[in-house]
Amino acid sequence: MTPKPSARQVRAALRIRVPRLRALDLLLECLLSVTRNPGRSLLTGIGTVLGAAAFVSTLGIGSTLGRQVADTFDVRRATEVIVRPQAKGGDTAWQQRTGLTRLRGLNGVLAAGNRVSYPEQKILRFPGDATGAVTAQIMAADPGAVQVMHPVMLAGRTYDTFAEDRQVPVVLLPKGLADQLGINRVGVAVFIQDQPFTVAGIFTDVARRPEALLAVVMPYTVGQRRAARYGTATPDVIIETAPGAAQLIGQQAPLALYPQDPKYLQSIAPPDPKTLRRAIEGNITSSSLLVSVIALVVGAFSIGNAATAGIAARTGEVGLRRAVGGRPAHIFLQLLGETTVLGATGGTLGAALGIAVISGVSLWNGWTPTVDLRVAAGASLACAAAGLLAGLLPAGKAMRIQPVVALQR
Repeated sequence: MTPKPSARQVRAALRIRVPRLRALDLLLECLLSVTRNPGRSLLTGIGTVLGAAAFVSTLGIGSTLGRQVADTFDVRRATEVIVRPQAKGGDTAWQQRTGLTRLRGLNGVLAAGNRVSYPEQKILRFPGDATGAVTAQIMAADPGAVQVMHPVMLAGRTYDTFAEDRQVPVVLLPKGLADQLGINRVGVAVFIQDQPFTVAGIFTDVARRPEALLAVVMPYTVGQRRAARYGTATPDVIIETAPGAAQLIGQQAPLALYPQDPKYLQSIAPPDPKTLRRAIEGNITSSSLLVSVIALVVGAFSIGNAATAGIAARTGEVGLRRAVGGRPAHIFLQLLGETTVLGATGGTLGAALGIAVISGVSLWNGWTPTVDLRVAAGASLACAAAGLLAGLLPAGKAMRIQPVVALQR
């Protein structure tokens, strides 16, 4: 019994060539199909355009915002260190000028100075007249400490090293206290325990140590000279550091001030808010990614739905291709290539739109835009992959259409 010949043997005997679809022909067919009806292609790919635009713009704006947050934290980062003794009273040698000189020589120290706070005292506008007396804390600070506090002067000026060295009886008044005393100009006198002090300046705010807004500020040496009369003192050294140097200066300051016994002093340095900054940046990035992924999924569904709906309209085309020798695999690749081209084209247009959005938003807000071209390329590839996946089901349905059934419609 003669065995039945195979299909390949039959084609070889009849010299029938197996239809083939070259990659270049497939690409040209896909491009022609997509550009044949640009309106329909645009509506089909609008989802990927918006998805890619959302992906690139949200990630770019998120990165830009993260950069702004980081820059803001770097600028606003805590730059203040306070050094004080572990216990009240005791040795005051740690506040000598030699120690302050060593401290100011540390890399990262912008300003530093001695300060001491005394209990509240009655401040009189006129000697012996207690009717308009105001009670306020006494704060003695040398020019370095005043520089650290950085008062915003409304009138007059801060005192300098001359007043400190010569023990000149001058004071700085916060505006609230000056208003209570009825003082609106400098050069007048106030009295503390019947001792006259000339008002050298009036300030409205301070950059550091807000307790100064409720105190009378005088030269450190003047306060030291009257310490016995003012009562128990609370001494400290306040330091202004460069951004990011607070933690290091906090460790080095006790040794610089009092190398004989650095453990006698405690240093208070606020923590660097890196954790908070990274948490904010992470939240921005994760939120942006979530929105972007949702947009890409919506775009993929739009392509899949449009391709599935288009099968019915293209049934005759599919039947004709099959009738002239097109194989099911060719139909599958054809439709899959079209959805991939739609996804890639939409992704490219969306990435460009996203970059434009990032630039526009950054320009509007005066930010420095952060654009990563790898993200734009990744968005285009992701949209192409989304188009590929979206075309699997409709392409699978199209390849199962029989030529006779298709041509009968």
